[in-house]
Amino acid sequence: MLADADKQIASDWLGASLAWVSALAIGFSYVLVSFILLKRHIKVTVLLGLLLLQQARYLDGLDQVLLLRGQGMDLAEDVLFLLGALILASGITLWVIFTYRLSTLDKLTRVHNRRYFDTALQQHLLFRRQEPHRGCLLVMDVDDFKKINDDFGHAMGDKVLKILGAVLSESARREDIVCRSGGEEFEILLVRVAPDTAMDVARRLMTKIADATPHSLPILTVSMGLTAIRAQDSVDSLRRRADKAMYQAKEQGKACIVQI
Repeated sequence: MLADADKQIASDWLGASLAWVSALAIGFSYVLVSFILLKRHIKVTVLLGLLLLQQARYLDGLDQVLLLRGQGMDLAEDVLFLLGALILASGITLWVIFTYRLSTLDKLTRVHNRRYFDTALQQHLLFRRQEPHRGCLLVMDVDDFKKINDDFGHAMGDKVLKILGAVLSESARREDIVCRSGGEEFEILLVRVAPDTAMDVARRLMTKIADATPHSLPILTVSMGLTAIRAQDSVDSLRRRADKAMYQAKEQGKACIVQI
């Protein structure tokens, strides 16, 4: 009997020790998350989940050490643990989504970055080869952007890029993909669009960009290169053709669209 009692006491203290170690680990995670740069609602969700889990383990520790056993204590522990697990899972999911978006979006303009765009473009070329209208690639470059930076400052240059990103995002359809490919250059993958329709889209964008010009600046213009996706295209061949068209637009006096 004494041996059984000793074993039970040892088991209780082992369980209590594990509960407190678990609570300390959750507490450490709580402190760690507090110092991570996350959007507030994501951080609050994760911290709340950790806090509830910590309280569940704390109740378990009291249950083991103080022998506060009972259905009420067990129910409270289970409810706290379940809520904590659900809320923590939600917070981690939001965290993953937030991190993914950060890795795929351009920080300044909030359109997609080139890495994401290249992957999406590659997938589009792979799966749309048999469609009659595979789509078009539209490349554009802000005219005289260096002069804007020199005459009005880099803050104004950043504002222009943000405006351009907003105009393109608002004008694009859900299936189209907008990208800032570098500097003052942007690209749009126009999905399942014929060349004539893509040219109309480009003209409308030219007008919207001019209309969005800040009052202190000359009218904003862009040089655009447009090309239709061909069955044998790779990402490199498609982009080379679109870039060539865009550079021809620059050579023709800027503020125009060239289609190849």
